[in-house]
Amino acid sequence: MGGSEAVSRPAAVAGPRGPAAAPGTLRIGEAARACGVTTRTLRYWQEIGLITPSGRREGGERLYSDADVARARRIRELQDLLGFSLAEIRAVLETDDVLDRLRFAYRSSARPEVLLELLGEALEANDRLLARLDETLARVQAFRAERAEKKRRLRARARELRAALEREATPG
Repeated sequence: MGGSEAVSRPAAVAGPRGPAAAPGTLRIGEAARACGVTTRTLRYWQEIGLITPSGRREGGERLYSDADVARARRIRELQDLLGFSLAEIRAVLETDDVLDRLRFAYRSSARPEVLLELLGEALEANDRLLARLDETLARVQAFRAERAEKKRRLRARARELRAALEREATPG
């Protein structure tokens, strides 16, 4: 961060775990069920960098904190409710991460220079996200316009066919 003091968010759960998980941590299967996804999905999200388990047991078993589960639920929500791609979700999460660092810095009473730098990062991240959302909305609007035009053409064709059928049915 260029000469200023570093401010990082502490991990919710750090280090290897013994036989019993710490309170507030879930094993991968439990976390997956809590989020409504499969363990394979959580592993994939970890592989592509969307989520990182806060800890591991000595045997390597992943452990998820409440914050990890909340992040996984956020990913799922962005996919299911908003139809975001994983790339779009990454942009949202990166913006959320910058805002989390900013909140942590404020709570830690960081120096004004650090806060100002983090505010700049937050504004840049938010601007990138807004630009990406604008692009997505433009694509959705273009697709909607295309579908509306197709509907107009289909209705026009249906009117033509009805008129032709009426002409054939009319004795004359």
